[in-house]
Formats: sequence, C-alpha cells, structure tokens
Amino acid sequence: MLSPLTVSTMSASKKILKLSAVILFWLGVWQIAASLANRGLIIDIPTPITTVAALIRMVPKRAFLLAVIGSVGRIVLGYLIAAVSGILCALAAHRFPLFKALTSPILQMIRAVPVAAFIILVYLWLKEGAIPVFISFLMVFPLMWANTEAGLAAIDTKLIEMARVMELPRKKILRHVVFPAVLPPIAAALTTGLGFAWKSGVAAEVICRTGDSVGNLLWASKTSVEYDEVFAITAVIVVLSVLLENALKLALRRYKHDKA
Repeated sequence: MLSPLTVSTMSASKKILKLSAVILFWLGVWQIAASLANRGLIIDIPTPITTVAALIRMVPKRAFLLAVIGSVGRIVLGYLIAAVSGILCALAAHRFPLFKALTSPILQMIRAVPVAAFIILVYLWLKEGAIPVFISFLMVFPLMWANTEAGLAAIDTKLIEMARVMELPRKKILRHVVFPAVLPPIAAALTTGLGFAWKSGVAAEVICRTGDSVGNLLWASKTSVEYDEVFAITAVIVVLSVLLENALKLALRRYKHDKA
C-alpha cells in the first residue's frame, strides 16, 4: 500500500504534467496561428519563440528589475491598505447604522465609475507613483467592505447568546462562532481583490506612464513598435499575477490549518 506522502506526490506530479500539456498545446496553437497570419501582415505577430527571446533580452536589464519591484510594491501597498480599511469600515457600518447610511452612496459611486475615469480624475491631484496605489486601493476597498459586512451579518446571534449564557471566554466565542462566519467571505474578497488590484494597478501605470513600472515598459514597447517585447511584458504581468495569487492562497490555507 502506498503511503499518503507518495499518493500526494503522485497527484501533484499528475497535475503538473496535465498543466504542462495544456500550456504546450496552446503554445503550439499560438505558434501555428502566428506563422500563418504573418504571411500577409506588414508587422509580424510575435510567436512564442520571439517572445521568449525578447524576455531573455529584457530580464537582465536593471530597468526591468526596477519595474517589476516598483509595480509589485505599489499594487500590494494599495491592496493591503484597502484590505485593512475595508474590514474596519465594515465593522463600523455593522455597528453603527448611521455610518452605513452616510457611506453607502460612496460605495455605489466607486462601483459605478469606470477605472479609466478614476485614473483621469486623480491624475490632476496625485503624483504618478501614487496613482497605481490609489487605484488598486479603490478597486479592492468596496469588495472587502461588502464581503466583510456580509460575513458579519451571517453570524448566528443565537449561538453568541448561548455562548454567553454558558460563560464561554470571549476568545472562544470569536474562534468558534465569529471567525467561521466572517473568514470565508473575507478570504474570497482577498483572493478576488488581488486580481482586481493587479489589473487596475497596471492599467493605471500604462495610462499615467508611471516610472519604474511594468505598465510603463509596456507603453514604451508599444510606442517603439517592439511587439515581441509587448507580448513578453504581458506574459510577465500574467506570471506575476499568478504568483501573487498562489502565494496568498497558500498563506490563507496555512492560516486556516493553524486555526483548525
């Protein structure tokens, strides 16, 4: 009989092989489609080979490293500020109905106004480096607020009353009654919000030409008609998004395991 560790390793290996096969399939489709299309185009569509070559050419450059660090730093900063402030505002709205009534129009406005409009509006008052931080914050903030408030509303008040009658410590009430209701929607908002923050933050960098950012590299490559670099930078943006999301999911899983 196979040990649980062996079974887990085999399962992980199968997932990796399956993912690799899917990626290779679509790379092949991309290569064939680009090769056929380039016969009648003035400017060639980059193929996987030319994209990888452009990526190899860009990665060793200091400007590329600074751009990646700058983008990740700004977007994660805006995301973290939104996560904390969204949870705090949800707690205040849940506790004070007047606060909820006064702030609900602001949340509706944030949800309704397009990202590009916000970028243009704040461009008048904020520095270029601060705009991606603010836009990332703006995209995550209402999501965190809404999900946290929904989790708070889902708490079973009868269970809390019963726990108080039984004179359970406040710590146990939080751990066994409050957290199980609140943490799932917060975790969902954190995961979804990270994707929103990353996409909107990079969009803000492109529009505002933020220095030391992947968005600015993307714009510069497009302007110089280096479309192999455009594809390479786009691939970097996707990879960074996947890495950040997987790191967050791993952290959330470890947190849930520690609390179990």
